[in-house]
Amino acid sequence: MNPFTRSAISAMALLCLDFATPDVAAAQTAKDLVGTWKLISLTAQAIDTKETKDGLGPKPLGRMIVTATGFITSYRVADGRKPAQTEADRAQLLQTMAAWTGRYRVEGNQLLVKIESGWNENDTGKEFPRTITLEGNKLTITLINPSSNFFAGRPAYGREVWERED
Repeated sequence: MNPFTRSAISAMALLCLDFATPDVAAAQTAKDLVGTWKLISLTAQAIDTKETKDGLGPKPLGRMIVTATGFITSYRVADGRKPAQTEADRAQLLQTMAAWTGRYRVEGNQLLVKIESGWNENDTGKEFPRTITLEGNKLTITLINPSSNFFAGRPAYGREVWERED
């Protein structure tokens, strides 16, 4: 096979490989994340026992808004919540939600969020790195939480899957 033919076949193979894995990226830019996202799933896995839970049930509700100017807001709740009638009901509502807002930046495949305000004051003022993967219109965010709300303060992996809305 002559060098020209070999080069042409190599180029075609690379082009086909690119089409076989459209829009898959481990590293992102902030521009790739700008928009509104709908929560598809939220799971937590204890690091010590590998036990896994649906963090807010099998059908959580939520939105994440990422702006081009570096702001991010994430709001997530369990499906089927009811209006509070008692103090115990109000406490249960807090246990079936997670929300925060702050500033973000992207470095490679890391989404770094500095929480300015949130439902859990333990996180306010802290910066948390999250690993991100974008595949088409699906964004997966994974983080290691040193003190999980889902496993009584034990460390856990958190995994959120979002779908682009705009």
